Amino acid sequence: MFHRRYAESRNGTQQLRSAPGEPRELAAIIRWILTDGRDIPTMARFVRALSQRLLELGVPLWRVTIYAATLHPQIHGFGWRWWRNLRATEEVRIQRGVELTYDYQTSPMRETIETGAHVRYRLDASSDKVSFLSELRAQGGTDYVVVPLNRVRQRFPVAAWATDRSGGFDERDLLVLEAIRPALATLVEVNVLRRTARSLFSIYHSHQVGERIFDGQILRGNVDLLPAVIMATDLRGFTALSDRLPGESVVRALNDYFEHVATSVDVAGGLVLKFIGDGALAIFSAEGGREKQAALAGLSAAREIVNRLDNYVGAQDGQTAIQLRAGVGLHIGNVLYGNVGAPDRLDFTVIGPAVNLAFRLESLTKDLQRPILASAAFAQALPLPLRSLGRHPIRGLSEPEEVFGLTEHETAT
Repeated sequence: MFHRRYAESRNGTQQLRSAPGEPRELAAIIRWILTDGRDIPTMARFVRALSQRLLELGVPLWRVTIYAATLHPQIHGFGWRWWRNLRATEEVRIQRGVELTYDYQTSPMRETIETGAHVRYRLDASSDKVSFLSELRAQGGTDYVVVPLNRVRQRFPVAAWATDRSGGFDERDLLVLEAIRPALATLVEVNVLRRTARSLFSIYHSHQVGERIFDGQILRGNVDLLPAVIMATDLRGFTALSDRLPGESVVRALNDYFEHVATSVDVAGGLVLKFIGDGALAIFSAEGGREKQAALAGLSAAREIVNRLDNYVGAQDGQTAIQLRAGVGLHIGNVLYGNVGAPDRLDFTVIGPAVNLAFRLESLTKDLQRPILASAAFAQALPLPLRSLGRHPIRGLSEPEEVFGLTEHETAT
């Protein structure tokens, strides 16, 4: 029979006591998984090292796959694949939506991922309807075993073991693989939770901030003085747009706008710190005397945002296409960068007069009918000419501030 339940594995650990093999070597592998194995920096390298150790113990591994789902808006999960005849182990990112594909629906891993079932496929049979298993058999595979690891949320990470030995895995091989399963499950679970936490921090706080938080920068008041270009953006006419369109269209348009902002800032080397209503706050580090480079990067991102929105074709309101417009304020100065907030509700952000001025300039774009406005300090740092628009009163400042615009926006309305 080509596919059957791998029921014997459920009491495999108990059977191991009478199974042939070297208990000390097996115990050493389990101890290694829980100690030195945890210190290996990547799962790909760990899978390779584990596979080599099992080979040395006599398990005739030919192909090993570890798969685990994650919590990410674009990525469904990660897979790590080792082949005996290859020197490297590959990491595969499985995109969200894969569960709807034919490949997943017919995958030999599906039942294990969804229900935690132990399954075994004998590849030395004459035929098989699953193309993946047919490919393994054509390449020389004879046996394929899939086992669950510790459940994470509603899905099970899995380990898939394949061999090309004639006759497949024997009883001793299966008992060895079952014996290491609890330790392997623990390591994979820790790795998945750690990776998920890092991903979520990076998604909600940006990659750089997420890494800082995850690595321990979490104390309230723990801030650094950072010279930076500050960019403040705001979506024009969002209130009227919200009143006019259905909620779904508003969300789509807002997401498109934020994607344009984030992509433009990221390509220019900046960092989006937060989305505020229909606005955004971003910085471009000017550490190490890099004021000129930071100013050029900030201006490049601002221009790209405006150009992207000029070419935006959004959701339809009846027969009228949605048009998105934004105002961008640019300033350069020192900011306090780090944790502020209540004891149990912190925000990793930038604060200071320089941030306030960037938002004041953004607000002034409405009155001056310019999509981009910059401060005198920014204009001085930028190695390109900007057009002075005169001195204008800025809320919170005792003296009017000289404001600068781009010559390409002379006819902006």
